[in-house]
Amino acid sequence: MDNAIKHLEKLHKQITLKFGKEQADKILTGLDYLSGEESSTQIAQWAEKLTKRLEESIEEQELISIREECACIKANKYSTYNTKYFKELRAKHQEDIEYMQAVAEFLDGRGRAGRKVEYREGVFYSHFSFGNSCVCYVIKGGWKNPPSTTWCRCCQGTLKSIFQFVFPEKLCNMDIIETFATDGKDCIFKVWYTDK
Repeated sequence: MDNAIKHLEKLHKQITLKFGKEQADKILTGLDYLSGEESSTQIAQWAEKLTKRLEESIEEQELISIREECACIKANKYSTYNTKYFKELRAKHQEDIEYMQAVAEFLDGRGRAGRKVEYREGVFYSHFSFGNSCVCYVIKGGWKNPPSTTWCRCCQGTLKSIFQFVFPEKLCNMDIIETFATDGKDCIFKVWYTDK
């Protein structure tokens, strides 16, 4: 099945969970015409219409949460990040700062966590871009810049699904420093933790 169709199905499911099926159908009416035969440019045009509709229909914080859940790739509690890697690093590094530095070194260069991961003063910075344009699997090179950071929140969801296991007892917070949607030269996400 085409990535855009899968993405639309995930989005419908997340809006349904938040607001009910009737509201999800209403928000997405007229945007469910994908066949899987569309070009990258056509998918990008569809995604721009979709983004505009979502921003007009859903309050920003709820929309961020919905978009995060639409990530193409997500780690879950069974992921080796949770069951193995972070546990092993924590066993070697009891101090939080040393542990976070070790996590950044471990994640650096792993595609799912970003092209580059840095740790500075209690914060991770994940550089997600792999070139000079949006790397979204759904769009497949159909645009250079997303229409807004609303679209970027799916990549944020991928990152959050990994970083939440660094400190599972804490709340993982994320924000966008820059992306191609903000005319940035990279896609940089900031990750920090607070008490639940």
